[in-house]
Amino acid sequence: MKIYQKGVKLLATGVLFAGLAAPVAAKQVLTYTDGSSNRGARAEAVIWFADELNKRTNGELTMEMHWGGSLLKAKAAAKGVGAGAADMGFLIGLYNPKLQHAYTLGDYPTDYSDPWVLTRAMQELVATNKDMQKEFDALNLKHIVNMTSTEIQLVCKDTPVNSIDDIKGKKVRGIGVYGKVFKDLGATPVRVSIYKAYQALDTGLIDCTQTYSYAIPSFKMYEVAKEVTVLNWGALMALSVSMNKDTWEALSDEHKKVLETLSIDMIDHYTKTISSENAKALSDLEKGIDGIKSNVNFLPEKERAKLISASNAYLDDWKAKSKDLGIDGEQLIRDYQALLRKYDEERKTRGYPWTR
Repeated sequence: MKIYQKGVKLLATGVLFAGLAAPVAAKQVLTYTDGSSNRGARAEAVIWFADELNKRTNGELTMEMHWGGSLLKAKAAAKGVGAGAADMGFLIGLYNPKLQHAYTLGDYPTDYSDPWVLTRAMQELVATNKDMQKEFDALNLKHIVNMTSTEIQLVCKDTPVNSIDDIKGKKVRGIGVYGKVFKDLGATPVRVSIYKAYQALDTGLIDCTQTYSYAIPSFKMYEVAKEVTVLNWGALMALSVSMNKDTWEALSDEHKKVLETLSIDMIDHYTKTISSENAKALSDLEKGIDGIKSNVNFLPEKERAKLISASNAYLDDWKAKSKDLGIDGEQLIRDYQALLRKYDEERKTRGYPWTR
């Protein structure tokens, strides 16, 4: 009897301590690397994402932010995050064209320029296309949320560009394929960073620069170039916040679900903000900033169609390289186009999510 009573006491004590030691949901800090500074609409969207992740997981998942390439340089981010040097990071497909060839499809001109349409389409494309998935898997990455540079526009020093013929002879700072197309149309390409575009315009080193609407007032380009042409022929879309795949697999199903929902919410949040900033920038430029007014021109539809047509040769080259890499480029383009039509139709019939 005494042995039995002693056993009961030991069992009770064990239960008591087991209760005291009941596991509390583990808190996990996800290191995040970004080659850019913590300023601007995109960075603010990532900070919003981190705040929301903290709130929606009750503090169980938080992000430790490393900006300005302090943890990984932008060009090393894809391999670095995949290798576990950071749990998450902002990745630019253009920096790894051989490793993310399928993904760079998003950087080619299209008939669609709306940031929300483009970003929601690319988000679903990565999630559903097997060739996209293979690329991210090969890098040991999990694509979390797509982002966009927004529409590529043109700002010129003295004379406007209202037709394809107006491009001929101009010295232009270009962006990716968009710059190459301008070269084919008669422009002289000049390699200048966005940070030196103001000085290049001011000194006459360049006549025009391809850029984004919000960047014109941000970099005060209106002080040295007053002619803006709205091109609306696509955007850079091979931009993502991605996660180390091992980190992703180790997350609970509940936390994975939070991230999947949050990724869509972030696209809506970011594209609403950046679209508003772009519209405000064009409006402010026309009204005048610091007493300086700009002329905002819209490239006629027939001229814009010529831009799209001139881009086709580069898309053909992308398809040829896709075949060499074992990627079904034709199917990937069909999938992307179908998703672009899907979200453009949703935008037209239902409006943006934030207006419903």
